[in-house]
Amino acid sequence: MDNKKPVVILPLDGSKIAAVALEAAQAITKIMGGILHIVHAGDASVPDDKIAEHLKIKDMDVGSFSIKQIIGDPVKSIVGYASEVDAKMIVMASHGQTHNHTRLIGSITMGVVQEAESPVLIIRSGMKEFPGQNWKPAKMLCPLDGSPMAVAQMQQILSLADILNVDVDILNVAVHGQRATETGTLTTYEYEDYPQYDMPAWADEFIRRCCEVQPPGVEISMFQRAGEPVETMIDFSSESNNDLIALTWRGKLEGDRAQTVKGLLKDTKVPVLLTKASL
Repeated sequence: MDNKKPVVILPLDGSKIAAVALEAAQAITKIMGGILHIVHAGDASVPDDKIAEHLKIKDMDVGSFSIKQIIGDPVKSIVGYASEVDAKMIVMASHGQTHNHTRLIGSITMGVVQEAESPVLIIRSGMKEFPGQNWKPAKMLCPLDGSPMAVAQMQQILSLADILNVDVDILNVAVHGQRATETGTLTTYEYEDYPQYDMPAWADEFIRRCCEVQPPGVEISMFQRAGEPVETMIDFSSESNNDLIALTWRGKLEGDRAQTVKGLLKDTKVPVLLTKASL
């Protein structure tokens, strides 16, 4: 049996804006019963007796943590270290010390979410309330379009839900006039004007296909809404008191790619957990 404790990675650069993720990282580490590795990567190291102050680390409330300094490119260093220690999750703020409010996320966060194989929990710097040290999420929203890519990642999301001890709300957003672009996608039920005819059977089939192995401690609920995807997801998460949103994506943010991910990162009121599809 592998008794290795799960590792949570928290990249910090010394800025106050990056430190907004510190308490969320501690909370996640405590829930997992893991070890928090705080990573400082850059062109120069900071003396050991100054590093905690430099990174704005104080009042730590986590069983075990360490501070790792790496000289080199921040993105490559963070991603490489996360792979080396087989990180269960990376927790980071949407922006760092080079914060530019006109950019959706900072360059280092963008690099990490695109390159890392570990799930990345992003704490948007513009949120009104940040998760505290004792944050205990209870419900996670998982928007799911029924595509083979999203379905393939569902087991990883359910595994994370089990570790975090959260229930899962699966939300399928129907967009009027939009057809599935990926072969094998489980589309909306036929009678949209009379959902009572098809909705129960459709929901059962959706969950059966998307959640082959349901962890016994995770309650899964199925919902459907119609409308613009990002706005609908954000409204639903507020109405349903979801504590975080988990989204599967292809790992590319350039140009017109990943519009749903970009929209959520711009306006979300809760942390966003990104899991990269295995292509």
